[in-house]
Amino acid sequence: MSTPREMLSAVYAAAGARDWDRVESLIHPDFVLYEAAALPFGGEWRGKDALQRCAAAMYGTWAEAKVNIHDITGGDTHAVVVLTLTMTPNDGGEAFSQTVCEAGAFEDGLLKELRIHYFDAAEVAAKA
Repeated sequence: MSTPREMLSAVYAAAGARDWDRVESLIHPDFVLYEAAALPFGGEWRGKDALQRCAAAMYGTWAEAKVNIHDITGGDTHAVVVLTLTMTPNDGGEAFSQTVCEAGAFEDGLLKELRIHYFDAAEVAAKA
């Protein structure tokens, strides 16, 4: 059996390749993704396709968005991705970056929950 760290790495690799069938094979049927409510793409995203739908909404908010994954760490039931998200506003504003930690919880070897934590969600919402 894979560790949560290995599983989350596989989810992010598949999502980065836009291999949504592979992503869904790694996600629990009761999966929930949580984004800060203040964000234009905020709230709870549920279902095996939730990550794909949320990613489309997040990327659609910006003229450009780039993800730079720094590290993935984990234990027996959880794993955390540390990344920098660089966003360029649609209004032509200057690009800015946020440190983001995405905490995944696993059940039965599948990603069941993903909680996205921005360094400053208010800044992201204001510049969206």
